[in-house]
Amino acid sequence: MYATPIWNLAAPTNKKKIQVIQNKLLRIFRNSSCYIRTDIIHSDINIKTVDEFITHLSRKFFIGTINHPNDLIAFQISFTANNGKHRYPYSTTKWSLPLKPP
Repeated sequence: MYATPIWNLAAPTNKKKIQVIQNKLLRIFRNSSCYIRTDIIHSDINIKTVDEFITHLSRKFFIGTINHPNDLIAFQISFTANNGKHRYPYSTTKWSLPLKPP
């Protein structure tokens, strides 16, 4: 949970590896057979998938950044830019612009 906003920017293959481990552990905990779908196991236990968990905590973190009483922390949100390419405005910063050729 410590670095959840960073995990939101991780490659989908890395998040998939963690999801596979979580699914295996939930099957062991529930003593479920391999014929039961993992989304049913998640809904029965009321546990979010890894991607849902990362998205939820990232949104909570950035909403807390906007409403933070410290002006220096609240000002950090102004470094994000949403030009319509990204799903969330905080997924890119002004430093991630491509370099222009000389």
